[in-house]
Amino acid sequence: MLANDPNGSTKRVKLSRHPIFWVRQVIETYSNSLITLNLSRYRYEPQSFKDDRQEFSISALDLNETNLLTELVNLDSDYELAFHSKLYLNSEILHLPMIDFGSKGAEPSASGVLKELCNYWEMGFNIFSSGRSYHAYGNRLLNHEQWLQFMGSLLLLNKPSGYKLIDERWVGHRIMGGYSALRWSKNTSHYKKFPTHCGFVSGTQFFVGDHFPSPPPPLIRF
Repeated sequence: MLANDPNGSTKRVKLSRHPIFWVRQVIETYSNSLITLNLSRYRYEPQSFKDDRQEFSISALDLNETNLLTELVNLDSDYELAFHSKLYLNSEILHLPMIDFGSKGAEPSASGVLKELCNYWEMGFNIFSSGRSYHAYGNRLLNHEQWLQFMGSLLLLNKPSGYKLIDERWVGHRIMGGYSALRWSKNTSHYKKFPTHCGFVSGTQFFVGDHFPSPPPPLIRF
């Protein structure tokens, strides 16, 4: 246990299955570029327009397990840590596509429409169980205009009535904010667990479970 971690929360994070492991793989495909990443410490306020965040930036070279653990143990008691889609690659604004699924306590089961999404955007996604729902991260970067179109395309996955595959409020908040953001911590009682890698989806494959084959590799094209 770390000295600044009296509750032992970092003992429950599986670093090899944490989103940092996948995000770093994607970023490393652009290793010849100067990349700045964005994160935030935020306070969750349900059913609110307010987005209480303390944003900060780091070099992609500093995206590692040691710095992640330092951030986790230094979070204020009512704050969580989030990673942002928006990044700077040689001063150009790009986004790592993200998805927040609307299903609560059940895996994203609409594999057909997810494969269709992957085929349309020519990318795959790694899926992470967040406790209450599921998150996903793409394997290639988009420019800002493409990101806005991507966020709009997520809403088209929801049926007019009934099952909501995508968290619509999350999409709305993130378009208003100008970037996507997904939680990387488990610091408050509102959340059940650290996000943990549990599967992937591509244009031809869909898998969620404890034992899974290798996910689709990162793509450099954007």
